[in-house]
Amino acid sequence: MATPMNTTTAPSTAGEAHELEKSQPINEVETIPLSTTEDRKLLRRIDLWLCPLMFFTMTLQYMDKQALPTASILGIIQDLNLSGRQYSWASSIFWFGYLGFTYATPYLMVRLPIGKLLSCTFVGWAVIIGCHAALKNFGGLMAVRALLGMAEAAAIPGFSLLIGMFYKRQEHALRHGYWFIGNSLGIIINGLVAFGVAHIRSGIGAWKWLFVTLAIITFVWATAMFWLLPDTPVTAKFLSPEQRVHAVERLRSNQTVVKNRHFQWYQFREALVDPRIWLIVLFLIAVSICSSAIAAFTPIVIVGLGYDVFQANLFNLALGGIHGGFGIAATYLCSRYENIRCITCAALCTVSLVGALLVQFGPNIGSKLFGILIFWAYPCTVAIAFSLVASNVAGFTKKSVATSMATLGYCAGNMIGPFLFFPREKPKYQSGFTATACCFGIAIVIMLSLLVLTRYENSRRDRVFGVVDESTLERVEEEVSMNDRTDGENSVFRYMM
Repeated sequence: MATPMNTTTAPSTAGEAHELEKSQPINEVETIPLSTTEDRKLLRRIDLWLCPLMFFTMTLQYMDKQALPTASILGIIQDLNLSGRQYSWASSIFWFGYLGFTYATPYLMVRLPIGKLLSCTFVGWAVIIGCHAALKNFGGLMAVRALLGMAEAAAIPGFSLLIGMFYKRQEHALRHGYWFIGNSLGIIINGLVAFGVAHIRSGIGAWKWLFVTLAIITFVWATAMFWLLPDTPVTAKFLSPEQRVHAVERLRSNQTVVKNRHFQWYQFREALVDPRIWLIVLFLIAVSICSSAIAAFTPIVIVGLGYDVFQANLFNLALGGIHGGFGIAATYLCSRYENIRCITCAALCTVSLVGALLVQFGPNIGSKLFGILIFWAYPCTVAIAFSLVASNVAGFTKKSVATSMATLGYCAGNMIGPFLFFPREKPKYQSGFTATACCFGIAIVIMLSLLVLTRYENSRRDRVFGVVDESTLERVEEEVSMNDRTDGENSVFRYMM
């Protein structure tokens, strides 16, 4: 990270000409006090609008993304004559497409209205998931999976940026948790839908009905998002003009601006050399290797333990409950207590590591099933890691780049995961579960290293620049709210852990 300047922030020069996304009425925010009652009322209004939109979008994204593993026990492997290696490639190619579009997202999210950009990608993935029902061979499957990855690539960084625009730093973890727990509902609904279509007896394969059903649901929701999803607090239609002013005012403590449509190259470079961002990227690679592997092969493993297709689909109800339970508990704790996000991530990865070992070394079917269940303790660490980016990175371009770097790590790990489960080891996949256990161990070390590094940097800033008092903080919030400065340029900025 760039060395912090010895001043808080300085106004932008005329040559920079920042076009901060603020209308003239928003500039009057300097003179408007915000009471505690008003703040809570506004927060409730934002929560009731934004959180359900992000929650159900992530529910559908998870269902669409994981439709292939569900279809794997509904006949798609047999109908398309897929080998074990081809199935691994079909699972992994999604993330190649995801990765390819990730490079474009920072620029697009800076230059385009985020709500409209995300809505377009949602419609795209609805159409593509429907195309899965027309597949005839492995080549077609690879094409639509890659396109689906590209269409879904903007959702996570886009939602993370929206949370940074609408919420205070201490509110980020819980709101990231809200939309990420949508995955839990996705697991449950996916199991129920698969259970239902598995009973359809017609000339069309059950797996085709699965894709058609998901495509219709997703398209209807995506179309509605064009009108429902806001671009910024300044233009949010669900807020009154006065509430929009307050929405900007309450974010001054974040020491960031709402949005800057200029792509700042110095902020891009600062993001690339920030060690905290790279530790989060490495952490996401490690846990995402486990994520794609277990998501792609859990149905096959369960069937391999002696259960039929219907029982394997219903097992998703239990997985969704465990996934959601750990997610709700973790995000609540992170919002209730300050600076425990790194510790929470390390603890959840420890639980999942135990689960991976039980699946491989458990003495009986019961212990292996229990291992599969607690294996799913870790997924909400992805949301917590993204919340650390949203809370600890200032400067709109730097935040956009950092979010995309984190997304790159997320999809890189997901690309690797399916190849650690070798077809010759089906259905036990000993090497795969050994690899996931190692990845969890690495993730624990990385997150604890991030904790130590962040504490050191906060202490160093206290020694060099002094402990931040209330008057200094208020003055800096006023200056930073009018300028697009990074956490590296702001000596008053302190990082969350």
